[in-house]
Amino acid sequence: MADFEVNFDGMDDLIKRIEEVGKMKEAKAIVKNSATIVSRKSQQLVPVGWGERYPAKTKKPKGYVGGNLKRSHVLKISDYSGEILYEADYAGYPEFGTRYQTARNYLGDPFRNEKPNFINKLKRLAK
Repeated sequence: MADFEVNFDGMDDLIKRIEEVGKMKEAKAIVKNSATIVSRKSQQLVPVGWGERYPAKTKKPKGYVGGNLKRSHVLKISDYSGEILYEADYAGYPEFGTRYQTARNYLGDPFRNEKPNFINKLKRLAK
């Protein structure tokens, strides 16, 4: 399963400050928004198999139906956390690569791109 987990140092202090300011609803909305952005971008990048985006040198097998990895996508949002999962057993191989296959970073790249925006939004909220 390909997933990322982030723990920030000082997050407890930030949450206390946001509670003092009284903007917990806005913080929940920021978490939901950022998780949704990462989820949507990862769905655009996830490899689907044979097709125009990742053409194969061979013909696809008769009866082949691609997109299992894309269909295994799950987005779970609770109050202050968002979790994006690809539940296919092989999800880590396209994400991180193998010795025969280069990494596609379909989940890591959107996450790394959204991370600074998420942090800045929370810092602005705490002011």
